[in-house]
Amino acid sequence: MDPDLMASIVSALPANERLVGAFEVGRALSDRREDDADVPPDRQPKVLVGHSRPGDRRRGFFSFLFETATLTDPKPGPVKATGDPAARVKRQKKNGRFFGTWESLAGRWLAAGQPHAETGVITFVALTEYQLRFVYVQNIRGSETGRAVESGACFPPTALAWTRHRAGGRKEFQFGFADGSWGTLMIPRDKEFLALFPGTLTHKDPIP
Repeated sequence: MDPDLMASIVSALPANERLVGAFEVGRALSDRREDDADVPPDRQPKVLVGHSRPGDRRRGFFSFLFETATLTDPKPGPVKATGDPAARVKRQKKNGRFFGTWESLAGRWLAAGQPHAETGVITFVALTEYQLRFVYVQNIRGSETGRAVESGACFPPTALAWTRHRAGGRKEFQFGFADGSWGTLMIPRDKEFLALFPGTLTHKDPIP
């Protein structure tokens, strides 16, 4: 990871938390299905408020095309958030991107991973000794300085029960939680993620 980005992530952490590693996340692709992982706009956290820069809207559009940093809200499909055990079994068999309610651990995880910002934002998950913490870092041009950073939702490592590569050809990874829910995010640089979670299941393994 770029040293400047790493330093930005560290700056957002509490003084008593030591960074073990971090990885970038983004919204998973959508097939417009009921078990997609698109978060409703009213559940997206508003981040980096007041830090917009000239050209942000134009840069956000191109960033969205390359699935890295984005200013654009996701366009929710017919997502059905549910805690129904029968629906869980169905989504296991269909390799669904999301199971749980929006109040479940997975629902909260997906919301944290799909922020709304009026400036370019790169979303990271920082693994520390005590937390899995979302960190939002302003995406700036190489010649710009003064990158804004903000800490977001955090989860105890014990809340995460398993991780799984959802599809062989896509960098989509499922995060399974202790309450039985799971959600999917895109991980553009999967090597950083897999180094932190070497026990990640492959797409050939069933969803636990």
